[in-house]
Amino acid sequence: MGAATQPRDRGRAWRANALLLLAALLACAALAEALARGYWWLRDDVPLGSPDRLLLALYPELRPVLDRPPAHGDGTFDVLLLGGSVLHESWGEVEEQILEQLARQGRRDVRVHNLAQPAHTTRDSLVKYQALADAHFDLVLVYHGINDARTNDAPPDVFRDDYSHLAWYELVNALAPAQGRARFALPATLRYLGARVQQALDPGRRAGADRPRPEWVRYGSSLRSAAVFERNVGAILALAAQRGETVLLATFALHVPRDYSLDGFREKRLDYLLFHSPLELWGDPANVAAAVRAHNEALRRLAAQTPEAILVDEDRLMPRGARWFNDPCHLTSEGSAVFASHLVEAMLPLTAETR
Repeated sequence: MGAATQPRDRGRAWRANALLLLAALLACAALAEALARGYWWLRDDVPLGSPDRLLLALYPELRPVLDRPPAHGDGTFDVLLLGGSVLHESWGEVEEQILEQLARQGRRDVRVHNLAQPAHTTRDSLVKYQALADAHFDLVLVYHGINDARTNDAPPDVFRDDYSHLAWYELVNALAPAQGRARFALPATLRYLGARVQQALDPGRRAGADRPRPEWVRYGSSLRSAAVFERNVGAILALAAQRGETVLLATFALHVPRDYSLDGFREKRLDYLLFHSPLELWGDPANVAAAVRAHNEALRRLAAQTPEAILVDEDRLMPRGARWFNDPCHLTSEGSAVFASHLVEAMLPLTAETR
């Protein structure tokens, strides 16, 4: 009798052990999830109940728009700025000039949502725009050209179309898929930590973070960024079309005096005013200038192919010289005013439609 019941007892014991193991695994997973949420909350103030907002850790500038997204018919003309440092308030007065000049035209109901950040590329702007699915903008302004040029400063076998050969974009690519849809923080957290570990173990396979690696600058002559730039901006245009939003594309105004040299820049002998950033921050000057030209041509093509898009050719409209430029790309106060006037001229017909 005892021998007959032994297999049954073993079966019950196996099931009990399996349930205990499952419970232990679930408890470990729950603890890991809690730790992941706590990590982002303590480090970057990402709400514990919002695993779909981990992207705030990399793009805190998204928070005001995500917390209070502009809506269609909310009584304001909402403008989204996507770009790099030229549009950022620390490097110029473009945003302020847009608001002032529109106010002089009687449009004081304009609200600017400035997501431009120093060093950001079209990849950043695409990711940020994708994250704003619940917001509505009356106009999306895209101003890029020089920061994507720096991605070219890498050997062919290192360059990646998603820019993940720069360490920053490995982290962006780890967190971006979770934005707006993740129910758990753990998967994205593991991807993020995995990217950080890989960067620590193999730093030599990534391009320079703040400036090009000197030994890789020569690779910048291959303008691989041009196709990526066009694809990223094209994706912004396609997404805007789905959302019923108008996009203003502005070509990039680069000022490189004929006698440009790094020594001349350092000695402040060139046709600039405040001498903030030399071209060498992005690569070899000739390569950077060539990349910006290629990016501008991509913008002109995209605008020609997209009837809903507006093109403001700042590259051809902006005057050059120390009166308007502090360095190859950043604008003086007067330069910001002139730059903004071209944008405002294109905006005014749109603002009239929303009255």
